[in-house]
This record gives sequence, C-alpha cells and structure tokens, in this order.
Amino acid sequence: MTDPGGWAAVDGAGMLRDVRILIVDDCTVFREYLAAVLAAHGAPPPVAAWDLASLVAAFEAKLPRIMLLNNATRDSAMLLRQAMKLNPNVRVVVLGLSEDDEPGIIQYAEAGVAGYHTRGETLEDLLVLIHKVAAGGSLFSPRISAILLHRLSTLASQRRPAAKGLVLTAREIQILRMLEMGLTNRDIAEQLRIAVHTVKNHVHSLLTKLGVRTRAQAAARARAVLLVVDPDRD
Repeated sequence: MTDPGGWAAVDGAGMLRDVRILIVDDCTVFREYLAAVLAAHGAPPPVAAWDLASLVAAFEAKLPRIMLLNNATRDSAMLLRQAMKLNPNVRVVVLGLSEDDEPGIIQYAEAGVAGYHTRGETLEDLLVLIHKVAAGGSLFSPRISAILLHRLSTLASQRRPAAKGLVLTAREIQILRMLEMGLTNRDIAEQLRIAVHTVKNHVHSLLTKLGVRTRAQAAARARAVLLVVDPDRD
C-alpha cells in the first residue's frame, strides 16, 4: 500500500484519537492484541464482537465509527450485512484478504466496505488505513484498485444493453429502489403495506429479469438499471 505523506503526516501515538473502533474477529488472541495496539495509538478502548449476538451488543453499547472485520471470522459476510443494517454509516475495513482473492474483494466492495488490509501489508499500513477511512477517505493497494476498476468496466459493458430492453413494473421499480437501500422483505412489506410473500414474489421476478441470483447482486445493479428504466427517480 502506498501512502505518500500519510504516516508522516500524523502523530503515530495519537493518530486514532477519538476514533471509535469495533473489532470483529472470532480469535480472542488477535482481538486482544489488536485492541492493545489501537489503544496505544490513541484510540478509545475498542469494543469487540465475534458472532451476531456480540455484534448487536457492541452496536448497542457503543456506536462505532470504524469496524475492522477479519475475513477469516466465521460468517463474516453475514456479520458485515448485519452491521450495515445496524448502522449504515459505519466505515468497514476488511482484514486478511489475499490480493489474489478477486471474488472476495468484489463481494466486499459491493457490500460497501471502505478499505482492505491484505495479508502482505504491515501494521503501519493498517494504522494509516484506519486514519484515512475515519477521515472519510479510502485507500486501496494498486492490485485491488485494478481489480475493482476492471469489475466496474465489466459491469458497465454488461448492464447498458441489458437495461435498455428491460421492462419493470412500477411495483418492481419501487422494490428495486428499496433493495438498493438494503431493506429486508419485511421492511419492504411494511412500507408498501403488502404481504411479505407478495414482496418475495416481486423480488424473485426482479432477480429473474435482472439475470442475477441474489438480492445483493440486484442491489449492486440497481443504480445503473434505474437510470434507464426510471429516469425520473430522485
């Protein structure tokens, strides 16, 4: 990871001052070590989680600004989704990915993570990354940046012709916008005042029309699709 002036521009002993951090990892030793390192660099005592129950408790006890998610943690993808529901504004950094794990990099990017700390990067790199992400920025290695740019290019080339011939009903457009917002079937049903099974039918129809298999993939395509089928969207 390159960061011209990044580390030198901050005080190493206080670079994380006032940054509320949540560590999500099911390895106790790693959690405790990382918490000690972060506290030594000025962060308030980090909170920790290792499963869904502890994640919910951590968000209730202390609204974190940054979440550090170890990719090797059991059910890490599910925990990320739940964290985003608990606080859509939390900034997530994924730890432990390999730069060769293209599917993982893309999956996390589509979920909205703000940064990656890969296996080949140092502790100093991680501290700089947390500092940058807490300030509202992002910091990717050249390899990860290349993967994400290639993915965007591929999606753009696939979506444009498909979206032009796509026909969605008014209700499907409503639901697609809600999927883009990350709402559950129950949330959608409550907002539209329809049955949950009706929402499920609409979602299934949307997945079929969009040529995707999951809600996350539909949400990732929503922005490009809605610009074509719903040009008057807000």
